[in-house]
Amino acid sequence: MLEDDSPTALDAQAGGQTEWSFEYGASCRLDLETGSSDPAIRVRGEVAVGLDPEGVVVDGTTNRAYVACSRSGSVAVVDLEKLERIGEIAVGQEPIDIVLDPVSRRAFTADARSNQVSVIDLDVGEVTATIPVGAYPAGLAIDVERRRLYCGDTMGSTLSIVDVDRLERLGTVEAELGAGAVDVDRARNVAYCVNFVTGSVTVADLEAMEAVDRIVVGEGPCAAVVVPDRDEVFVVNSLAGTIARIGLDDHRVREELPVPNAPVGITAAPSGDRIYVANRGDGSMSVLGCDGLEWARVAVGAAPGGVIVHPEDPRIVLVANAGTGSITVVEDDLTGPPASRVEAIEHPLVGRPLPEFALPDLHTGALRHQVEWAEKKYILNFFASW
Repeated sequence: MLEDDSPTALDAQAGGQTEWSFEYGASCRLDLETGSSDPAIRVRGEVAVGLDPEGVVVDGTTNRAYVACSRSGSVAVVDLEKLERIGEIAVGQEPIDIVLDPVSRRAFTADARSNQVSVIDLDVGEVTATIPVGAYPAGLAIDVERRRLYCGDTMGSTLSIVDVDRLERLGTVEAELGAGAVDVDRARNVAYCVNFVTGSVTVADLEAMEAVDRIVVGEGPCAAVVVPDRDEVFVVNSLAGTIARIGLDDHRVREELPVPNAPVGITAAPSGDRIYVANRGDGSMSVLGCDGLEWARVAVGAAPGGVIVHPEDPRIVLVANAGTGSITVVEDDLTGPPASRVEAIEHPLVGRPLPEFALPDLHTGALRHQVEWAEKKYILNFFASW
């Protein structure tokens, strides 16, 4: 059921710059142009939604966003007119991705730790069914016309194929370890499933339900988007910091496009001339021409991931920020590429002293302080569940 919420705006302004902090259940509205490299693209607002939001989708009929909050085990519901979180819907454990079927008015979430897809009735606001899939499902795509849902099963190394009307899994395609995000070339009825661990993309013939090709890409591929107007699929290589342009006809990598730190999410504008890339490493979203030229870059929340274009208003782009627990709503009025290249933005922490910290020793449990290794080289290993 939807649970009513009363968001509280938290904002502070100092030194001509607007700073925003968020709490679970709180939201903030902005009308300021902040953090953009071009005045034609601006932040409309930011809304706190829950813990570790990843996937986001928009119901154009109601102008509501539905955000899969992985560590909250729920989907946040956001009124995009008021820019307020108006409720949440409980789903399975660790929902990572979400897609929407406008025909049945259902949403589907990939509940990674429940090994299932939850089916949400949007009009009722609750889960009405669950569909077992492979181990640790993490990515979803939907073909509304063919009435099929595709789910990348990360630990199962498979691509599950689901009938969205009968709500049952029809079969699987063998992929590789780390199978996750997926997108579909609907004209050819072919799916592209990225395999994060093996640095590859599985190409699946969806009619035959079998893998027909394997594309080697950069390190850590974690998202893909098919751009039909260009006959290309763009694949995000998060660890390599690149976007691979791949031909739909020959499955060859045509170019590696450099982007800012740790790109994670990607989507394409309906116009087919630009893509939007969420850069997890520096808290920004790049507007990238399909030829690789960066048109603009806008600051969003911390650790952005999922990104989607509003189905009724293609100027509006939503970004899910895992680190901030929020979504950022961006308005893109760019008419084309800029007159000059976008300048690189250095992360604000670069060059600053390392903050003090202490961590427990794995063997003794005693706290170890970073000053013990002053002037020495050492490695910090941060594990992220995504």
